[in-house]
Amino acid sequence: MKKTPLLLALSLVAPAAAQAFETTDTFRWPRDFPAYADTAPPARPTDIFFRAGIMEDSNVLRLETGGTSDRIMRFGAGIAHTQRIVGRQSVRLEAAGDYYKYDRFSAIDHFAYGLRGEWLWEVGNQLSGTLGATRVRRQADLSELQRAVRDMITDSRYYGTAGYLITPSFRVRGGLDHTRGERDLRAEAELRRTSVTAGADYVSPLGNTLGAEVRRTTGDAPVPEFVAPTGTFINNDFRETEASIVGAYALGTTLRTSLRFGRTNREYSQLPGRDFSGTSGRATVDWLPAPRTLLSASVYREPRSVLDIAATHVTTSGITFGAAWATTAKVVLSARFARESRDATGDVTAVLVPGTALREETVRVWRFGLGWEPQRHWEIGFGFDMGERDSNIVGRDYKYNAFMANVAYRY
Repeated sequence: MKKTPLLLALSLVAPAAAQAFETTDTFRWPRDFPAYADTAPPARPTDIFFRAGIMEDSNVLRLETGGTSDRIMRFGAGIAHTQRIVGRQSVRLEAAGDYYKYDRFSAIDHFAYGLRGEWLWEVGNQLSGTLGATRVRRQADLSELQRAVRDMITDSRYYGTAGYLITPSFRVRGGLDHTRGERDLRAEAELRRTSVTAGADYVSPLGNTLGAEVRRTTGDAPVPEFVAPTGTFINNDFRETEASIVGAYALGTTLRTSLRFGRTNREYSQLPGRDFSGTSGRATVDWLPAPRTLLSASVYREPRSVLDIAATHVTTSGITFGAAWATTAKVVLSARFARESRDATGDVTAVLVPGTALREETVRVWRFGLGWEPQRHWEIGFGFDMGERDSNIVGRDYKYNAFMANVAYRY
């Protein structure tokens, strides 16, 4: 299956409304379906792509009153290379970048990029893991800014994982992850997170897994947040513990599922009234009911620090449904619906200032796509998005429609 471009894959942690060209960037092309698997190009150590797109958005700044339509041009390229170094050791290097040009709101023209380097290591038949680093730079979500300001977010991540097969059916694993997020125009949104993970899994002869995992995260927000109504500075450092049951199940190539279900506790060093303690998790299903049809769904609930909003957390819960149909060996149709509720339970102002409403919002997005491969290497995609947000805060409701077209050459 064709890899998702790095810049998109790494930015999916941002709010759903932030992904401008997601509809055309996430197509499952006909070669990804069993009916046309023989049309997939042979695996290559190096993949290169060039792309250009145009979008007409009826409400770029996501204002309740509308009136902020604009045309957006995008030009980008990327490369991915996997190389075996010696024995079982190999490296994976990826880089992708896009320049976004706004016709009306030129103040938010920007260049976004993503970089990744990974060492995939193995020692014998039992011990293996990864050691890697990523860096992503992107524009903050305009639905949160609601004004034409270039405010770039930079996320840097360093990680390592290791797994050991004690027996062919029992594996223990661990990981260390450090992430640093910075935002150009809001220093108080800077956040550094360090996570330590330990887990154990049963592994079936078919590769299905069931296990348990514990993750401990320390969050360090070096710049205190200023709360204007009270004139005070608040520290946003936190400690979080997540204990989960995890599993993955595949029934041949027709059904794939994954599950994470457990409990998360987050405690802040100041203002315990914004602590989180509750059920968290995520479940996904991909089902191929026919050789040319794919159905997918996911459901999730988790506290999430989103730098587009603040260094503190929002409690997010959502569902997604999607369908794709490869009508021929060259044409694919897709549809997707996503609904996400965001409660700003970590909001400092809501805790400190009596009578301040806790922000509660629901975002709904419908996406429809058409993909066409006129000949090998060329991909042409069209997409239509409809989105809306309901908020209990005045001025944050919005609706928008967006039409996009994209052409890409992959080699």
